[in-house]
Amino acid sequence: MSTIFTDNIEQAASVIADGGVIVCPSEGVYGISCSVLNEAAVKRIIAIKHRSSTKGLIIVDSSLEYLKEYLDTSRVDDRAMALMDGMWPGPHTFVVPVIDEFKNAAVRDDHTAGVRISAFRPFAEICLQAKTPIVSTSANISGENPTTDIDSLDPSITDNVDLVLTLPCGGLSASTSIYNTLTHTLIRPGPMWEEKLAKIK
Repeated sequence: MSTIFTDNIEQAASVIADGGVIVCPSEGVYGISCSVLNEAAVKRIIAIKHRSSTKGLIIVDSSLEYLKEYLDTSRVDDRAMALMDGMWPGPHTFVVPVIDEFKNAAVRDDHTAGVRISAFRPFAEICLQAKTPIVSTSANISGENPTTDIDSLDPSITDNVDLVLTLPCGGLSASTSIYNTLTHTLIRPGPMWEEKLAKIK
């Protein structure tokens, strides 16, 4: 079956809900997504990207309420919780411990996961309509450059997913910031981090 190309978010959400894998615009670049609750789909993404299974994948949702049951927030202190509350929704990823029972290919070897509560409409709508958190990782073979140009997507990516959502990316000038809630370390500074941080303080 050939890959579907569409700008219809509802159709993309339906594919996700049915266990499929899609290329989807993100805040900055095109990414590959599926339901984080579908282990086979998560492993399929890892295989498509030729990515190490030890690195984990970023988990995205429209609200923290949908993800809380999988996160071990007892290990996240008040300082980190306040930071997440102030930064979300937005293009900021936080490394958070997950509960022992949540064994998933999207989880890192140290049993943490990168989590983002996104205000980007395609992400938010897909999560809401598919009724699931989704994984997001750049739509490129590991080691290659990601792209904001849909016509530059690698055919080895687009030929191996079920659907490509052709809406434009969100225009973010660089990768999202990443903050480790356990070590209170800013692993990667990203756009809007300093501006939002100043407002929280």
